[in-house]
Amino acid sequence: MVRILVHLCRGERQKRVTELHLHFEKAPKGKVPFIEYQEKLIGDSTLILEMFEEKEGIDLDRGLTASDRAISLAFRRMLKENDYWGIVYLRYSVPENWEIYRKIIATIIYPEVPPSEWEPKVEEFGEKIRNQMYGHGLSRHSSSEICQIINADFQALSDFLADKPFFMGERPTTLDATAYASIGNVIKPPFKSPIVDYVAKLDNLCQYYERMKKEFFSEI
Repeated sequence: MVRILVHLCRGERQKRVTELHLHFEKAPKGKVPFIEYQEKLIGDSTLILEMFEEKEGIDLDRGLTASDRAISLAFRRMLKENDYWGIVYLRYSVPENWEIYRKIIATIIYPEVPPSEWEPKVEEFGEKIRNQMYGHGLSRHSSSEICQIINADFQALSDFLADKPFFMGERPTTLDATAYASIGNVIKPPFKSPIVDYVAKLDNLCQYYERMKKEFFSEI
């Protein structure tokens, strides 16, 4: 999401904001995203945004009314605090997806370690994440209930977008950075789930994703 935000900040004193190549062991709070700014590591996308606004005068939500900002905040909270765990569920708790994703984790965390060594470590890591999901509460539900909960959130997102070019109107805002990342993490990886099937049928979200990608990530 931080990379997306940096792209959206083009033309707004972007050169003074330094994006850090992500090395998990450097994460100030043990999580991503984080950036380096004036030789200081800053974690958490919300705090990064607030820092941008305070230090650089960058406000992606300029021009929004107080009501619009409240709606944007509510959707961002939904995506980051609830649907994030739905994406975790897709990767870590659906067996056939985990078989794919565990290998991706291994290439990131243990790039030069043979499978006989990384497999138990990755399984331990996966179990840690699943315990966190249980602590959050989502994985206390059945698989069908999880799908029902997450699908309802993406349906709400689709209903709110309707036929607008961006979520808050004619130009991209902070909500677009969050939504683009969330939608892409559901429909683009080769994972299987009723959640993936459901979101893939929400045409306006899929078209929106492709529109955002073309606008800001045409080089990928």
